Amino acid sequence: MTKLFFLFTIHPVSLAIWTFVVMAMVVMTGWAHLATLTFAFEAGIFDADVTLEEDVAVILVAFGVFLEMREMLAKRAYGTEIAEKQHDLNELSERYGAYLLIIGLFMEINDQCFEPLLENTGFAAIGVSTMALFDVIALVVGFGYLAKLFAPTRSVAA
Repeated sequence: MTKLFFLFTIHPVSLAIWTFVVMAMVVMTGWAHLATLTFAFEAGIFDADVTLEEDVAVILVAFGVFLEMREMLAKRAYGTEIAEKQHDLNELSERYGAYLLIIGLFMEINDQCFEPLLENTGFAAIGVSTMALFDVIALVVGFGYLAKLFAPTRSVAA
């Protein structure tokens, strides 16, 4: 039963589903964050919090770690003998997992830098803009991972 769980967890289709879910969370929380802060600034409420982006940063870091740990999960599922195709998928997942982890860390650092400055509309606008930039970068990386995951030349999904 444990082996079946690990096989299901590391299967390329399962990875694609989780990547879509995480990218949907990035889009939804990024949009909600932008809409909330835009309304707060227009209404003159300058003590808005950036907790939505903190949550996305944590999710990106956690998902990045999950992708990086695919090799360990594959060893538990397949034993010590891992097929070359799985080894290639492990390397791809590790690389894109590191990208998402770093983006999440930068989002968190950005959030911690700009949160005390939200009373100043100019600094807050810079903070919101950089958060939007990190959201876009995370989406590009996530969809880049999906494109490489199912690329015809790679055929790791088989």
